[in-house]
Amino acid sequence: MKFLPYSNGVRSVSMKRQRSPKDKFKIISGIIVIIIIIGVVTQNVVDFVDGERLKKRVNYTTVDDLRLDYRIEGEGSYTIIFDGDMGTTLEGWTPIVEELKKNDNVRTFVYNRQGYGYSDGSSGRTPEEQARDLKILLRKAGLSGPYIIVGEGYGSLVLTSFAEQFKDSVAAAIMIDPINEKEVQTKEYQRSQIITKLRRNIERIGSTCGLTMLLDKLNLDVNLKDYESGLLESSLDEFLTLRTKSNYTNAVYHELNNLLKGKSNSQVDGVFSDIPYYLLTKKQDDPLKSLGSEDLTTVYTTSCDKDFLALNDKDNVLNAIRQTIKKLKEIDENKK
Repeated sequence: MKFLPYSNGVRSVSMKRQRSPKDKFKIISGIIVIIIIIGVVTQNVVDFVDGERLKKRVNYTTVDDLRLDYRIEGEGSYTIIFDGDMGTTLEGWTPIVEELKKNDNVRTFVYNRQGYGYSDGSSGRTPEEQARDLKILLRKAGLSGPYIIVGEGYGSLVLTSFAEQFKDSVAAAIMIDPINEKEVQTKEYQRSQIITKLRRNIERIGSTCGLTMLLDKLNLDVNLKDYESGLLESSLDEFLTLRTKSNYTNAVYHELNNLLKGKSNSQVDGVFSDIPYYLLTKKQDDPLKSLGSEDLTTVYTTSCDKDFLALNDKDNVLNAIRQTIKKLKEIDENKK
C-alpha cells in the first residue's frame, strides 16, 4: 500500500490575504485623506476659537468688498502714513506711533495690507494695486493729503508706487531700509530666495489643513525673529496666532512672488523730486538716493544690523520723521 505524499503531514497555511499593490495604494490613500480631513477640521476649529479669543483693536473699512484694518492716532498739521515690511502688521509701528502721539503734533495712520492682521485675504495684489487700495482706504478713513509717507522694506515699494501714481498727495517721503527693485532681479538674489519661496509655499498650502500650525510648534516655519522680539507683549500673541492662518501665509507668498517676478517698477529717478526725501539705509552710497532731488534729499546710514528698523532702530526712525517735518515747516514758512 502506498501513501500519498504528505498526506499525514502537518503544513502551516497563511490565512493572511496577500494584498496587491493596488490595494496597498488604496489603503495608504485612504489614510492620507483621513489625516487631511482631520487637519482641515482642526484648522477650522482653531481658527474659530482664535477669532473669538482675540480682540480686534482696529478700525476697518472695505476696499473692493474686502476688509482692510487701520488705526488713526493723534492730531496735527501733518498726517503720516506708515507701511511695513513683508510679513509684518500695523503693530510693528506701535512704538513709533506712541512716541509721536506723546511728543509731536502729528496725526498717524497705520494699516494692514490684504491678508495681514484681520484684513481679508485676496488672490494677490501687485505693489501698484496695493498703492491704489491704500488711496481708497485713506479716502474712506476721511484723511486728505498731502501726506508724509513712511515705508519700510516691501512697504517702501507700495509707497513709492503711491507717490508715482498720486504725486500731489505726497508732501514728503521717508524710506527705511527699502528694497531695491534692480537688486531683487539679480541672479544672486533670485537663487538666495529659492528655499525661502519653497518654505513659504509649503506654509501657504499647509495653513488649510493644520500643517503650518504643526511646523510652527516644531519651530520649522519661517520666523521673523527680529520682528517678534521687538513687538510689544500685547501685540505678540496676536501676531503669533495669526501668522499660521491662510490669509497671512497667502499674503506673504504673493508678496515674495511679486519681488521675484519683478512686479514692482516704480523706483524711477526723481519719483520723490521737489519734496523732502529721507533715506534711512544700511548701505553705503545707496543708489536709491537718486529717487529724490539732491537739495531735498537726506541720507543716513545706520549701524543697526537687525531687520525691521522701525522696531529695532527706533531712535533713528523717529529722527528721520522729525527732521523731515522740520524741513517741511521751513518750506511752508518760505512760501508765506
